Amino acid sequence: MEILDLVDDNDNVIGQEERNEALKKDRKNIRAINIFIYNKEGKILTPLRSANRRIFPNCYDFSVGGYVSSGEGYLQTAYRELEEELGIKNVELKEIGYFHPNDLPTSSFSKLYKLTYDGPVNYDKDGIAEINFFTEDEIQEKINKNPEKFKEDYRNLFTWVLENKED
Repeated sequence: MEILDLVDDNDNVIGQEERNEALKKDRKNIRAINIFIYNKEGKILTPLRSANRRIFPNCYDFSVGGYVSSGEGYLQTAYRELEEELGIKNVELKEIGYFHPNDLPTSSFSKLYKLTYDGPVNYDKDGIAEINFFTEDEIQEKINKNPEKFKEDYRNLFTWVLENKED
């Protein structure tokens, strides 16, 4: 049973709740991380969630994403999720954004990370149907044609990334 920290409007911990209960209540006062992984060609690793997923089945997702467990920090969670979901370790993540649930909006307090990586990935074949590498233009085209194929947070944060690109 995974326990999540509940936070106030300033992202300070005010309590804890079991993950499934927090998600059932559609709480926004929890913490999450998301990672966009780019390869050297500038394409983004974009998993397609399996049909058996409880939420967002058959939808495209962040390269890596997850909820911050109680007692963990954002960065610690990002490295844990990166290893759990794709088997990637001993890399350096770059924080590119921090979001309050009212910012875009997002579904929770969240930090967004970027990784440039061309090594092997070992993904959960039960939870992920396939791994794709798409250019930003290809992703935007897919979002324009079928926005429901992407989680809302993905669409909002992807748009934010495009609008806040580093030169």
